[in-house]
Amino acid sequence: MKKIVVVAISLLLFLSCSDGKKGKQEKGTANEAIEKITAGFDLHKELAVDLMMDIPSSIYMKEGEGQYSILYIPKTEEVLEKYKNFDQKNNITISADSTGNLFYSDEMSRKTDEIIRSSLNIKDFCIIGRFIPSQYLKIDHTSTKGEYSISMPYEMQIYKLIGNEWQLANQVVISDFSGYDHYESIKTYRDLLGIGKGESGN
Repeated sequence: MKKIVVVAISLLLFLSCSDGKKGKQEKGTANEAIEKITAGFDLHKELAVDLMMDIPSSIYMKEGEGQYSILYIPKTEEVLEKYKNFDQKNNITISADSTGNLFYSDEMSRKTDEIIRSSLNIKDFCIIGRFIPSQYLKIDHTSTKGEYSISMPYEMQIYKLIGNEWQLANQVVISDFSGYDHYESIKTYRDLLGIGKGESGN
């Protein structure tokens, strides 16, 4: 009987240790995945003004990884107002291709980046990073500009920059255009950061 009890206790300890190791391994794998994603956020990428939110932003794709976007969320209405009607204020023109798609020429993109960076004070913003995995991106291999589209439904991870560290804030699934519009609204990110609720966010 004593031997049976000892074996039972040993088995329980083994299972407990195995579960603990498994949990640590899964947590370690998740942390490694997050670290790999956050390493892709680059604040030196060319800036533009997001047409839906009227804020400085950068969007870029890394092949085999996914789409990264960085949003500069103004902490005050005064800073937010600065980027409204940005193109008109700064003589930025938009071009159109043969199918009617609008785009900024390389010259206009460089000009926009220079104007934004010349007066950009990071302390005036909370910074959000978004990541969409590559399996949701459809690359147009006929395009010379590396164009791609995003297929719904898709997953998106949202991070916020605290000090020098990117912290995971939310993981969402975008399944329709109403969900897309929700996450292309500055109110969504100001609410997430607590801006306007007695908090300054970053």
